[in-house]
Amino acid sequence: MAAEPGTDEGASRARTATRFGIANAVLAVAGVGVSTYLTWAHYTSAKNLACSDKGTINCLKVTTSSYSKQFGIPLAVLGLAFFAVTLAFQNPWAWRSTSRLIRRGRMAIATGGAVMVLWLLWVELFKLDAICLYCSAVHVLSVLLFISTGLGTAATAELPDGFDDDDEDEDESETVVDEKPGADRRPVARR
Repeated sequence: MAAEPGTDEGASRARTATRFGIANAVLAVAGVGVSTYLTWAHYTSAKNLACSDKGTINCLKVTTSSYSKQFGIPLAVLGLAFFAVTLAFQNPWAWRSTSRLIRRGRMAIATGGAVMVLWLLWVELFKLDAICLYCSAVHVLSVLLFISTGLGTAATAELPDGFDDDDEDEDESETVVDEKPGADRRPVARR
């Protein structure tokens, strides 16, 4: 049986959801901030990035490479859109929602972000031989959101009927004793 909002279990689930909502909203806002900076640098001049443009740490090389756009859209803009949508799904109100669509959407978006990070890391490390520190901040935020979303989704999930560990009656099966007359017969227990 699902927990009612007024019960201790329901209140505990709501508090947990609010905590994950606050933590993940902070991560998403940070992602919006870094992505906004990268978008600004893209449209003004990538030289505006406060990052080295020589050696392995080379933001200019990464943000101006042929890989810095997908479908003609700068990755910084896609990152900004990702974090804006993420913020809508990661706020405390969305976390308290019992809608399966919101829960699944939140997990799908976080998974998509983590998968994109794997591709971007591969590009930076093996194609460009350069790392952008701001891009790395976006990667870390995306992976943290994925981990936190997975943990939060598991922690706030409602258990299906029959999985309540609080009901002792369901865990103990009743024993039926069949007593047959006769001295040589012992009671037989059946389940």
